[in-house]
Amino acid sequence: MQNKVIIVINPGSTSTKIAFYNREGELSSSNISHPQSELQQFEKIADQLDYRYQKIKPYIDGYISDHTVEVIGLVGRGGIVKPINGGTYRVNAEFLQDARSGQYGEHASNLGSLLVHKLKGEFSLPECYTVDPVSTSRLSEVAKISGVPGIVRDGRAHTLNVKMTARKLSKMYKVPFAESDFVVAHLGGGISIGLVSGGRIVDVNDGLLGMGPFSPNRAGALPLRGVMKLCYSKPEAEVKKLFSQNSGLKAYLGTEDLREVLDMIDKGNTKAELIYNAFVYQVAKEIGACFAASKGRAHAIGITGGIAHSQRFTDDLKKYVGRLTDYHVLPGESEMEALAEGFYRVYDGEEKVLEYPGE
Repeated sequence: MQNKVIIVINPGSTSTKIAFYNREGELSSSNISHPQSELQQFEKIADQLDYRYQKIKPYIDGYISDHTVEVIGLVGRGGIVKPINGGTYRVNAEFLQDARSGQYGEHASNLGSLLVHKLKGEFSLPECYTVDPVSTSRLSEVAKISGVPGIVRDGRAHTLNVKMTARKLSKMYKVPFAESDFVVAHLGGGISIGLVSGGRIVDVNDGLLGMGPFSPNRAGALPLRGVMKLCYSKPEAEVKKLFSQNSGLKAYLGTEDLREVLDMIDKGNTKAELIYNAFVYQVAKEIGACFAASKGRAHAIGITGGIAHSQRFTDDLKKYVGRLTDYHVLPGESEMEALAEGFYRVYDGEEKVLEYPGE
């Protein structure tokens, strides 16, 4: 009897995660690295499609040849497309066009939908899917207001992991996801701190170029006077790269690795101690703001992402926010699991598949 499986694909900046899942969970996975020396030949993210396809195909073929399986679904991480509601989307022609063009943002996750669509024919599947793309944005109407007419607050975030963490907390508290309120902080190279209420992210900082704390390499919220001065003195592309890739811990201390920062502190580096304390402080302020936005109703605070592996950091953070409500640390990310669960919710009829671009 064949084991019915799905293939899950999550492209990152220098690697592609790929896994086989069934209803019980992950069966096999691989994280295939792509050296920068190979990627630099491609001008746009979408130009990497055939390259990445050829890199992941041997793993797919190898697993299928060694196991008796029937592939019943393909799901890839969705990228930066039009702002849309959360949920599981059928990858249609318009989604593919927007992901391929990069007109809403160049990001490796744009390749997720393109890769599963390319694989679709291999398994004679009529459809392929994506779940909670990066552009998922259903901020509350008040959260969208910026203070300047014509400038709207955006909600680009680590949507998959933020919502998956909220789902896990819902199960922990035995509260229906659609009736829950949680503050979730995804802390990694980028930072997304949001309020997940009623099953959707109603407020969150823009994890790439927006409000919120600085991150290991991103600027976060900045004083407007300084931003204006910098923007008038440098080309737009240079400023964008500075804010999104060369700021934060990296700019102050020359490293994006929190472990190295903590090592500097232990060796008596007072500057590293100041910057680290400011980092914890800014993360705590954003969490506090989201808790206030919940009107104090949030059942708990969930700390997730790579930085959550540092107990020293999470302990320091708890000193600020631990009295607000329950405090839970769920380190790492659950993006692959979230993609798989999103597929099965539609496959089992628990949710309706959505059509891009939606409302």
